[in-house]
Amino acid sequence: MSAGGRSVRLAPFLLSLAALGACQFRGEPRPLSSDAPSPPAFVDAPARCTAARIRFGLGQRASLPLLEEMRLRAGARRARIALPTDAPLPYDAARLMVDIEPNGRVVGARCG
Repeated sequence: MSAGGRSVRLAPFLLSLAALGACQFRGEPRPLSSDAPSPPAFVDAPARCTAARIRFGLGQRASLPLLEEMRLRAGARRARIALPTDAPLPYDAARLMVDIEPNGRVVGARCG
């Protein structure tokens, strides 16, 4: 085999060796600093209030245990009892609004 044939076969080997050597170079270590951005924070997923799940409570007398059971079944974060004379509140998708008559009977429910 001639010297020229050997150098043609040796060239890819030397290039790959040089590439591997370059990958091993790590440079100067960077010290940890307080300038690094803070890690991302987890955000609570919005509650999915489903008022259709609380039909069992219609016609019953409103009470705190009933209100809590309705809130849990609806998947709401909060629940509030509302009389027809109450002023409307700002919309809140995580809140269950339980409508009652003046005598305390549950007549409806809605999310918001």
